[in-house]
Amino acid sequence: MLRQTVVAVAVLASAVAQSGCSPEEEQDTQGGDVVVQPQSGGDHLPAIPELPGAEGAVTDATFGECEADAGPQSVQAKLKNSTGHEVRYLVAVSWIDDEAEVLMRGVTEVDDVGSGRTVEVEVRAEVPAGASSCTFYVLRAPAA
Repeated sequence: MLRQTVVAVAVLASAVAQSGCSPEEEQDTQGGDVVVQPQSGGDHLPAIPELPGAEGAVTDATFGECEADAGPQSVQAKLKNSTGHEVRYLVAVSWIDDEAEVLMRGVTEVDDVGSGRTVEVEVRAEVPAGASSCTFYVLRAPAA
């Protein structure tokens, strides 16, 4: 199950190469609804949801190009479960300005990723003017 939340904050984009899967890897494509929450001004940013028992897992992720142009943007990511058990992931992409202020954030949660499996996810956001690059945050926790 994929839950995706997009929050208007700002855009900072950097390109990261996306790698493919070998033929022996099992691959799923996850899709879901997107909820856009406009920024209400000031330094209001949505919180990244807690994921009980989580640990950093950016090494499980490969990200596609992240554009920082104003308007609708999306970032593709592949997540490969490198553990020996079923897990869930939380992926956050933050669009930032030249001073590293977060202007926009998109968050996606993916449940029930089996050991050794690869899933594709998309993080989308309506990026405001002023963003210059993106940052990536990935957590992994045992499946609920």
